[in-house]
Amino acid sequence: MSTPAGAACMLAAAILLGGCAGKPPAIARVNATITCTLEVPSGRAAESLGVFLVASDPDGLEDLAAFYVIHDEAELYWKVEKSQWTGATAEGEAWIGTNTLALPPGLPAPGGDYRVVLQDAAGETVEQTFTLPGPGERPTAATVAWPRAEVKDGAITVSGPWKNPEVRVYGSDGRFRAAFAAGGKAGGVEVKRVAAALPDLGEEFTFRVWAVDEPSSVGVLVGPYSSRALPPQ
Repeated sequence: MSTPAGAACMLAAAILLGGCAGKPPAIARVNATITCTLEVPSGRAAESLGVFLVASDPDGLEDLAAFYVIHDEAELYWKVEKSQWTGATAEGEAWIGTNTLALPPGLPAPGGDYRVVLQDAAGETVEQTFTLPGPGERPTAATVAWPRAEVKDGAITVSGPWKNPEVRVYGSDGRFRAAFAAGGKAGGVEVKRVAAALPDLGEEFTFRVWAVDEPSSVGVLVGPYSSRALPPQ
């Protein structure tokens, strides 16, 4: 979601005034990424943000209610309710976040400082910032060289100027199921290999190609494709 800066400022003020007493939540650190996505076959390209944070609350993680991501200069903000975020534990730390903060059509993710405001059920808040590179410092959805996929002779082949791309497989419900290394030394991904690893999907499934630009850490995601043979993209 996006809104003018004035609304974002009023929102932030309301959040900060909401917590009058009690113990606020805490943010240990924030991890943020930019993803450029190309929809096949429409050719529509867009950018999105992924924001995850190591969060805690004196009353337990179940007391957390929402977090906000705010870019004051670009007049943008997003609200992520508890029901909308993904939770995970890695190396003993609890992460919450989302990969689906959409930008307005045609707008690249602005660079500079972003604020993350974490709010608990009582209205107590904590804030931390992160910084992202601007469009002139990284690939954008308008300038990136997209990886390409081809299904031929029972295998998925990925090509393009990307190191260590992945074939990401999804179920009929659209949920991510598994990733398989592709391209370079990994070579192609055999359709039968995917079917063996995910027998409920069989040999007809959808997939996307994922890769990361190492200097900027910007991700690219292209698809969806069908595992049935298709011409090169």
